[in-house]
Amino acid sequence: MRNIWLTSILIFGSFIVMADSWAPPKTKDYYNEDRTYFVRIVPRTVPEKFWKWMNAKPRQKDRFSPADATIIPCHAIMYKKTKNGDSLVWKKKLINQTAPVSAFVSNNAGYLVTFDNWHSMGYGVDVMVYYDNQGDLIKRHMLEDISPFPINTYSMSVSSIWWRCDTKFLDNNRLEICFKDDKETIIRKTYNLDKKGLE
Repeated sequence: MRNIWLTSILIFGSFIVMADSWAPPKTKDYYNEDRTYFVRIVPRTVPEKFWKWMNAKPRQKDRFSPADATIIPCHAIMYKKTKNGDSLVWKKKLINQTAPVSAFVSNNAGYLVTFDNWHSMGYGVDVMVYYDNQGDLIKRHMLEDISPFPINTYSMSVSSIWWRCDTKFLDNNRLEICFKDDKETIIRKTYNLDKKGLE
């Protein structure tokens, strides 16, 4: 009985370590290095009455407004800071279903780079995505495309692969990405956005 009890604790303890939870994403601003540009990322917005509208019978749908039936996709708005206030540069839909986990703006605002999908870091084709100076998609990567480590050597939880430790722009087109495995081994790689690949 004691052995069963100890085994249960170990199993339950492992579950606690591997479990995680994510709060709902919020609108967030990300600045370039000299803070002359910033991008505002707005998560996908599902109206409060959307699912009621979805499940309503056809003759009942007229009770809802168009806003109740419209999901606003995740999108980004790039601004330039001026003496007269924030000036709109571009506004575009992002490819993330809900929201990216983080974003970086090059100093000349020539690139916007996003990492991971909310609640599922390390998975899918949106682990690294970057856009040009008009917000148009250039390229997207799976973790396998850029990782210096085997994927199964990263720390993992129920929802995510915890692969990245830091990121920074080295100049207007080169990005340093820090990778960390489950043994705390760190490798830094430089990604050249102009050349669309690792150096």
